[in-house]
Amino acid sequence: MANPTLTRQAGQVLVFFALVLPLVLLPAAAYAVDAAVTASEHARLVEVTVRAAEDAAEQIDVAALRAGGTLILDVTAATRAAQDDVMAEPGASVVTVGVEGGAVTVVAAERVALPLDFIGPAAVMMQASATARIASGYDSPSSRLPLPVSTF
Repeated sequence: MANPTLTRQAGQVLVFFALVLPLVLLPAAAYAVDAAVTASEHARLVEVTVRAAEDAAEQIDVAALRAGGTLILDVTAATRAAQDDVMAEPGASVVTVGVEGGAVTVVAAERVALPLDFIGPAAVMMQASATARIASGYDSPSSRLPLPVSTF
């Protein structure tokens, strides 16, 4: 004959899982999916912002370079290059483009809709910032570099 205590305990476990699954595990899984989507989109936004800052820092004022040999940024061209790079990414927008001296700072934003929005907000607003600096090349190779060594 079956032990009634064991049968009752098996039924309690079934009820426990029937309550725990929708109340705890499914919201945790939804949060994990939303967090993964947000992290992926933020990484993409950071990549776009860095690329925009680097492209903007390459916009040299050619007239000033030819006239005096100094490297300065063309503010209009740098701003336009940064805006073009960010706007090429769907959903991203330029917040600010700042050119100060030889540095360009780009701040971009994007609104990301969360796929499973029944726990929190339906969308989040993300921002990314990147700074790039104009740099002149080198005149000659450094004599401090190690000499090539054959491994044979």
